[in-house]
Amino acid sequence: MQTTDDTRSRAARIEQVLAADRDATELAARLRRAVVRLSRQLRRHAASGLSPSLESALGVIGRRGAIAPSELAALEDIRRPTATRLICALERAGLVERSADPADGRSHRVSATPAGRALLAASRSRRNAYLGQALGALDRRELAQLDRALGLIERLVEHGR
Repeated sequence: MQTTDDTRSRAARIEQVLAADRDATELAARLRRAVVRLSRQLRRHAASGLSPSLESALGVIGRRGAIAPSELAALEDIRRPTATRLICALERAGLVERSADPADGRSHRVSATPAGRALLAASRSRRNAYLGQALGALDRRELAQLDRALGLIERLVEHGR
């Protein structure tokens, strides 16, 4: 038979679990808002002239080197026809070029042109300069806290893949 103390203890544990869930949900909302706002600010300062989806696709192509459209689709988590449309737009802008796939002459690979690589480098440089200036407003203790938090954020990003 349960005593009143056992019931109270169990109720207290349940309340602690519920409070922790509410805290985690609020933390998730705050993190999401901060990430979205930071992402918007970085896009504004990048001033690449590309839409976010085009800039993201060009970034993947620039980092990966020559890739097949299907690889771009998988890496960007988009459908193949969408990847093809992005590639066509980037190709019209002179930012990527197609070449025959050496392993399969029926297909092609896409790589960044010198103009595409230059656009990416300039965009990254502007974003890094903006963030560097913003970080300059933090003291050493805050920078150390941010460094520790980044490790956790990086783990969250890897977990979500």
